[in-house]
Amino acid sequence: YKRFCLQRGRTPLAVKRWCDIPAVPITAFKDLTLSCCPPEAASHVFMTSGTTQGVRGRSYHPTLAVWQRSMLDNFRARFMRGRDRIRMGILFPDDGELPNSSLAHYLSLARRACGTPDSQGFIDAGGLDLDGLLAALARAEAGGEPYALLGASYSFVPVLDALAAQGRRFALPEGSLILD
Repeated sequence: YKRFCLQRGRTPLAVKRWCDIPAVPITAFKDLTLSCCPPEAASHVFMTSGTTQGVRGRSYHPTLAVWQRSMLDNFRARFMRGRDRIRMGILFPDDGELPNSSLAHYLSLARRACGTPDSQGFIDAGGLDLDGLLAALARAEAGGEPYALLGASYSFVPVLDALAAQGRRFALPEGSLILD
């Protein structure tokens, strides 16, 4: 990492703010152990899916306090936009099923911190609960309350395919959101 920083002209004297610190490419987490604590002391290890090179990169966290604070501050500012809570449908397994997935943790935290009590997850070890999702979307459409649908990009593909195959559409209430 030191060589990487020097190649970009960044030295301890040149770094005045945190944003002056060079970000490493995601592949670095597959090739190196980058951690501010001994890896065995990490409370959480997030891992990449390994789909691009067959190697799972690792991100070591001595605590998730900073990660969670950053996530929630940004999620509330950019997604919630002043709203305290919104009913959510999550198209991704939760962090209980995928404890090493940062996306699973992100979406689970979003649901717990900003979702209403009737927010639901629609993908688990059994797959996509399409009937449950379509029923939730129909309730949101009929009820007039904004609804948020959150998931990984690919999670939306089978939903969109099923809607097209069934010739169904939903006009969700104003203020509804999608996070892809």
